Amino acid sequence: MKRLKRPYLDDLAMQDLVDGPGQLRPPVPVWCDTLPNWRASVDNAPEPPDLADCAPLGSEITPDDPRLLFHGSMRPVRTPAISAAELVVKKQLVANAKRAGGRIGVIIEGPANTGKSELMHFIGRDYEKRLNNRYGRNDDRIPVIALSVPAKGRGGSRNWADAFARFLGLEREDLGGDPTDSVCYVMRHCHTQLVLIDGIEDLEHGADVQQTFKFLEHISKKTGATFLYCGRSSRSIVDPMLRDRETKLEQNEDPWGDHPVLVTGRLGYDQTGKDRFRRIVNEFDKDLRLYHHQPGDLTKLSPVLHLRSKGYLRALSQLISQTAQQAMLNGGECITEELVEGLLIGRAISI
Repeated sequence: MKRLKRPYLDDLAMQDLVDGPGQLRPPVPVWCDTLPNWRASVDNAPEPPDLADCAPLGSEITPDDPRLLFHGSMRPVRTPAISAAELVVKKQLVANAKRAGGRIGVIIEGPANTGKSELMHFIGRDYEKRLNNRYGRNDDRIPVIALSVPAKGRGGSRNWADAFARFLGLEREDLGGDPTDSVCYVMRHCHTQLVLIDGIEDLEHGADVQQTFKFLEHISKKTGATFLYCGRSSRSIVDPMLRDRETKLEQNEDPWGDHPVLVTGRLGYDQTGKDRFRRIVNEFDKDLRLYHHQPGDLTKLSPVLHLRSKGYLRALSQLISQTAQQAMLNGGECITEELVEGLLIGRAISI
């Protein structure tokens, strides 16, 4: 078999190669759709900048200011929900580790904007970091593959084999026809243990779902990988029992299969929801890098943020990011209730 080549440059390194190192560029997201980009996200997790290394108080805030960029997205914070989810996935990985067959995956489902994709990628990155810390960094090891459901191609089918091959950087001219065998060979010999599949809700019931899981189950059987599926209502799509046309259920029997399901949701206004929301805000509070910010200032605004975000994590992240940036741009360098209430997130604007 021909030796398969893989690109080892992530997007930033490739841009440096094209434009020259150190060139100023507009900020762009980190796309984890290739192996080099995924590794870059694992190795270069965003860290809050040290104020001592930043432009002094009163300096002009430029679009590429490190603090402005950091506050623009805010890194994911570890929450009790993340820790609980990691434990479920870890147990499944341990149970599947030596199995040549009979593996089961894990499902993440929940409404839109409740942090499902962030949770899945946090688990994947943290798992790879732990392996690197335990066994040392090894470029020939690919413990995690991160994919989204590919778009339908000609004929209405999804080319899953190409999606895996693109992530791994397997070159089409070396692969010839169907890359499935090559994908399995690389995954097995590079010890892939966890495959993340996002956007499960894009699959359509019927032939689309049947063809997808026929392929993914083949990959799991040939490589030993555990699959983590993510998407709205993903349990009703992924669960193998619902795709079983041979087993007749007894009256009132639970229709679900054996995959553990992690369910995300917005944080409600009961006391449990308020307490969990406050703990999350407190983690964001610790990451703020504003010159006049005092520990706990953001946490005190938790009730206001809860009402404005309606308990949705996407809205909360946007509220904190935008108020932090506004605090820098207006020179106040601290987040206040007035700043939060002045944001247009979730509000209609007459123009």
